[in-house]
Amino acid sequence: AELTAGYYNPSNRDGYSRVFEVLKKHTVTMKFVCPGSDVHFQENNESLADPEALCWQVLNAAWDCGLTVAGQNRDPCYDRAEHVRIVETSKPRNDPDRRNLSFFVYQRPSPFAQRTYCFSELDYF
Repeated sequence: AELTAGYYNPSNRDGYSRVFEVLKKHTVTMKFVCPGSDVHFQENNESLADPEALCWQVLNAAWDCGLTVAGQNRDPCYDRAEHVRIVETSKPRNDPDRRNLSFFVYQRPSPFAQRTYCFSELDYF
């Protein structure tokens, strides 16, 4: 399944569009769970796995099909960099197509995320 979907995808094959076309026919909103920052791979990565590129491949395939996409964080956010990454994934500032998640469920907000200086990034969304 990962080979078909693109987790191991050295040839940049699109394994999502056909699935998303079916979902679009039924007016489904895709809920995308953003991976946490703990997803790391070794530098000498023989599997060619790239979780961040896979996230963008999934999101772009869904948007290309006209699918509504919602988001949710997988783990609580404990630092500013992770918080900014979640917001940037939800609504990229430099996307010329103005693609963004239709809504975002912030699971288990940590005390860090509840501080007022984090709300400026959420205001942008």
